[in-house]
Amino acid sequence: MPINKVMAEHQRISILITLKESQDYGANTSMLMDVLKAYALGCTRDQLKTELNWLEQNGYISLERMGENTWVARITPTGMDVAEGVSIVPGIKRPGPRSPI
Repeated sequence: MPINKVMAEHQRISILITLKESQDYGANTSMLMDVLKAYALGCTRDQLKTELNWLEQNGYISLERMGENTWVARITPTGMDVAEGVSIVPGIKRPGPRSPI
C-alpha cells in the first residue's frame, strides 16, 4: 500500500478521534495541525483541508469555514461511530481497542 494512502487513513482517524474527545466535539484547523504533528502525521494546511473536505463530503464531520485558513470541524454521529470503531470505512484506519476508563 502506498505510504500516502496509509498516511491519509491515519490522519483521518486521528482527526475523528480528536474531535470525539474534544469537549464540544470540535476543533479548529490549527489545533488539528498540532495534533497530527504530535503523532508524526504532520501535513501542510492544504493537505489538512483536503482531508477535512473528504471527511465532510462523506458525512463524518461538518465544517464551518470562518476564513481562508481557519475552519472549525465538528464530528457527526456517523463520524462518532467510525471514531469508536463501530463502523468500518474504507479510507479511514480502524481505531485500535481502547482501555475502559
